[in-house]
Order: sequence, then structure tokens, then C-alpha cells
Amino acid sequence: MIKKDARYHAFKILLDFERSKKQLKLVRNQYYDSYSVSENDKIRSFILSNEVVQWQRRLDYWISKNLIKDTKYLNIEALIILRLGYYEILLDEKVPIYAGVNSWVELSKYVLNRKFVSLINALLRKTVNIDPRKRDSKQSNGSWYSFPDWLINGWIKKYGKIMTENLCDWFNSPQSTDLRIFNGSKNLIKFLSELNIKYKPSPKSSHFIRVQSDLNKIISSKYFKSGDINVQGRASGAVVELLAPEPNSVVLDVCAAPGTKSIYIFELMNGEGQLFCSDIDSKRIELGKSRTEDLKLPIKWSCKDASIDLFPDADFILIDAPCTGTGIIGRKVDIRWRRKKEDIQAMSRKQLKILNHMSQFLKPKGVIVYSTCSIEDEENWNVVESFLKLNNNFYLESGENFVPNQWLDEKGYLETFPPRDKIDGMFAVRLKKYD
Repeated sequence: MIKKDARYHAFKILLDFERSKKQLKLVRNQYYDSYSVSENDKIRSFILSNEVVQWQRRLDYWISKNLIKDTKYLNIEALIILRLGYYEILLDEKVPIYAGVNSWVELSKYVLNRKFVSLINALLRKTVNIDPRKRDSKQSNGSWYSFPDWLINGWIKKYGKIMTENLCDWFNSPQSTDLRIFNGSKNLIKFLSELNIKYKPSPKSSHFIRVQSDLNKIISSKYFKSGDINVQGRASGAVVELLAPEPNSVVLDVCAAPGTKSIYIFELMNGEGQLFCSDIDSKRIELGKSRTEDLKLPIKWSCKDASIDLFPDADFILIDAPCTGTGIIGRKVDIRWRRKKEDIQAMSRKQLKILNHMSQFLKPKGVIVYSTCSIEDEENWNVVESFLKLNNNFYLESGENFVPNQWLDEKGYLETFPPRDKIDGMFAVRLKKYD
């Protein structure tokens, strides 16, 4: 009987991920909900599954060096075991080679037939011939940085080769977590110090701090439950700051779930006015409602499609549009494999439809902020440019009085570059309606 340890759980999670094509986070959460997994095994299987998905293409390149045929012809269970084994042996410095080989060979005996066990044993032992720190002279950017070629080629066209390599390195590096502090609470800083939680200020803000670990400890604290602290990326916060909603105004936050930006909007309104939040995903709405109800915030939630449904007239509208999410690949490593090149054009058509539809609910002199967590021009400025050509009663208002100028493009819209700005890739533009 095989020992159902972290390696076994990581294997099962990755197998479900490959077969279902669902989000890695969703697959993993469903697995943990369905099976009894110890806390230590959860932590380790989380790391293994995340890292293997992140480095999948580089691992496949190394595996294929010792195969006659391409890895796509391998049995999927065998390929996943090899990816896990190659990751532990070549990229995880804490695991001795012999331990990695023996553990994965034993697991292969449990899930595969004998001919594959011999192959896995032989291929794992050949890892001694690979230097994981050295890139082969003929190895492509895609296989070294572990990204699809179409994505890297698009970035090279936009940023150039060196900046693209920096971007890939950033996305492949450990990501920190930003926390937004309500009114910069001194008690919260004291709490973090008492619990020995290391933090530093997030870029260009007195309301955000950055932590590397102990997130569960923070979320279970009284400060999170009271709303003194919220988990929110610094770039996400900048989008709300660009909106700059005023007290006693009517605000629409569409595509809002799970409500992280909504709570910040309400804080900037000083709790005065009306905030209507909506989303097309009813399950995500429940997450938003639960959090805002816990905090006793009078935010009105509804399930609506921002491209076709009716909304009240508003002074401010935030459209945090559905997008490919390429600006947050560092946090959601599977995005690189779940997205296809054609998704970008499909998203841009949906985004323009939402922006055009929602613009009719804005009052004269009102403000729309259109944002995405994508770094693709087709989803960002191209959408805004198309909108402005169709709607001459709107104009672009510079963000220089609302967000750090270093994050602004020459036209005045927010566009961050993660390696330079040390935050997620984010785009946002402030559109104002003429009187």
C-alpha cells in the first residue's frame, strides 16, 4: 500500500488539473475538501503542485532530452511523476537525489504498470547529467522561462528582449502579499510586531504593507475580522485611488466580486453615499456579500451582466473588466497554460461591450475607471481608444493627481510594469463625461 503523503497528494492534484483543465486553485481546494490531508502535507503538496505547473515547460525540456519521442506521447500519469521528480531533484535544493528517485519510483509502482516504472527509474537517474542553472545554447526563451512562445513573443514585441526576460524572472519569483490597513492603524502595526510577522511598506503608500508569510495567522486575527486589515494588492488599490469616489455620491462597482475593491471604495466614500456592487458570478457574489455583511457595510449586491443589464445612474463607475490576467501570472501560475492567443481578442470584444454599455449610466461630469490586470495592449489602451472614437462625450483625464506619477503612461493612464514597479501588472484609465 502506497503512503499517501505530500508527494502522492501533489500527483493527484496535478492529474486532476491536467484532465479537468480547471483553475489550479479550484482543483486543489476541491481535492483538500474531498480528502483528509494533514496540514504539513497540504503545505508541501501546495508547493509541489504550484512549482511543477510554473516550471512545466522547462521540466518537459529536460525530460525530453532523455527521450526518443516528445513528452506529449508519454502516458499522462508517467509525465506528471517525471515532472514532479525532475522538479524535486533539479530545482528543490532541499531534496537529495537518491531520495527523489526512490520516492517517485515507489509511487510509479502504485499508479503505473511495470514498463513505465523502469522508464521512470532510468529517466530520473539521468538527471545527474543536467545542470539546472545552465541554459542550453539552443534552448528557446519559452522552454527556459517556462512560458508559451506566443506570450513571450508578444511581450518581446511590446517591451523588447531584456525587459521581457526581466518580466519572466519576476513572474517566476516568489510573490509577496499586500495588506491594506484601514486608516494606517497603529494598533495593527503593534499586533504584527507582537506576532513576529515581518513586513515592509508596499510601494508608494502609507495604507499598504507587504508580508512574505503568516497570512493564515493574519486572516484569523481580530484585525481582519473587524476590517482593520484587508488582503489587497497594491496595484489593485491604485485602481480605486484613480477612481477617487467622493462621499455622498452614487457609485457602481461592476464585475466587483469578491469585493476587495468595493470595500476600499466604501472607505474612500467615508461610508457616506450609495455603493451598488454587481457581478455575473453568483458564487463569487456570495463571497463578497459575506465579507461586507461581516463588516456591517451597507453595500448593495446583485447578480448582473454589465454588458446588457440595467443599472441606476451613477456619479462614479468602476469597471474592473474580465481579462486574461497576464499581469498576475506570478500569483496564478496556471494562467500561462490556460490562456490561448485567441483569448486576448475575445476578451477585448467583451471588454468594449461592457464599457460601451455601462457608459450610458454615468451622470454628466461623472467618472468611469476602466481597469484590467492584463498587460496586453489589445485589452487595455486599444479598448479605451475604440471607446473614445465611438463616444465623443467622454475624454481621458490624467491620473497624475490620484496615483503615483511613476506608474502613469505619457497619456496619463495607469500602466504598471511588475519588475520596475514591484507590483502586479495593472492597467486603468480615468474617463470623464462632459457636462
